[in-house]
Amino acid sequence: MMYVPAEFSEADYPRVHYQRQQFWDPTRLSLFTVAIVAIIVISIGIVTHFVVEGDKSFYYLASFKVTNIKYKENYGIKTSREFIERCYQIERMMSRIFQHSSGKDRFIKSHVIQLSPDENGVNILMVLMFQYPSTDSAERIRKKIKRILYQSLKTQQLPLTINKQSFTLTPIDSKKMRNFLNSRCGIRMTSSYVPLPAFFSTERIVQGSKTAMEGEWPWQASLQLIGVGHQCGASLISNTWLITAAHCFRRNKDPRQWIATFGTTITPPRVRRNVAKIIIHENYHRETNENDIALAQLATRVEFSNVVQKVCLPDSSIKLPPKTRVFVTGFGSIVDDGPTQNRLRQARVETISTGVCNRKDVYDGLITSGMLCAGFMEGKVDACKGDSGGPLVYDNHDIWYLVGIVSWGQSCARPKKPGVYTRVAQYRDWIASKTGI
Repeated sequence: MMYVPAEFSEADYPRVHYQRQQFWDPTRLSLFTVAIVAIIVISIGIVTHFVVEGDKSFYYLASFKVTNIKYKENYGIKTSREFIERCYQIERMMSRIFQHSSGKDRFIKSHVIQLSPDENGVNILMVLMFQYPSTDSAERIRKKIKRILYQSLKTQQLPLTINKQSFTLTPIDSKKMRNFLNSRCGIRMTSSYVPLPAFFSTERIVQGSKTAMEGEWPWQASLQLIGVGHQCGASLISNTWLITAAHCFRRNKDPRQWIATFGTTITPPRVRRNVAKIIIHENYHRETNENDIALAQLATRVEFSNVVQKVCLPDSSIKLPPKTRVFVTGFGSIVDDGPTQNRLRQARVETISTGVCNRKDVYDGLITSGMLCAGFMEGKVDACKGDSGGPLVYDNHDIWYLVGIVSWGQSCARPKKPGVYTRVAQYRDWIASKTGI
């Protein structure tokens, strides 16, 4: 059974009418006024304390040369395995430097922005994030950071050799920091530009209750028919391209009838864009669900922010072993054949091998090489109606990759009937041929 696109329907909320009674006599009114004044005074004191004494985020652009490694061509491809693994090594080294120093409680996170060739090694450009008292100055903190780093070069045995003379550290504001991070994909940020760790996301879609927080899944989009409402999910892979399921456009392929919205709610959306072009895989077969993949190009580009961000596309060689922890998100039903949800929900599921999924008591040979099964054999947690086209993502060192597209399944969350997803890695060449990504 296909996860059919779902028409959006608002839930009806009952109005509660309270009986009125006389409450305000002069004595009560005066006591109430005194209490309100006291609360205001205390609140002002608390706010003043945190404004004056509270911590503030500080961002720095670090540049330095590493001399004991050689540049590889794939370092220029930010979704390549070589780039990701080298970045992780560098970022882990930075964490180690600061966690073994007096500034261990001040260091938040680091992200490599660029690896570039040098005749004596590799040039590194990265963003460093710290939290210090708001009364501190960016320049004084910069000097502290450099002292910590230089001390580490003397006392710690680091895996990479940093050329001390090449090291520069420049304070930047949050907007510039976000612009640097926009060159990377799959990074989740809070509104205060603090990265969200992978373990933060645990709630499920079917039978779940909690919803996603803003910035948690910033690549999630809602595809809507004008005048009808939400039909499918989609994932942002650049500032102009969305990837979704081909079956979402079975009834209507006219891009002029579609819009895409972003944010954790359908109504109201944080960002809204018209759709300019729809590309459906040429070999999509409705009967077998093969090649269930499509692209939608936005009429105008989106600006990346903590709310809107692109997800990484996986390398075509990626292989996730069974029971790999992945997440599916969407605005679909939380019970089988229920209404579309206005707020975005998330589910943690596990990959299931094609061999198990093709068993006679599961999907009896229907799973092809372009499909990926994920869920639990006992059921209970799954994507459902209205989640079609949405993302199944995998975390690799806090960088998120789109490994699947919600495609089909038999009912929702049934035992031995896990969700079936389009395997994105199988279509990397097709995506690149249509989008250049």
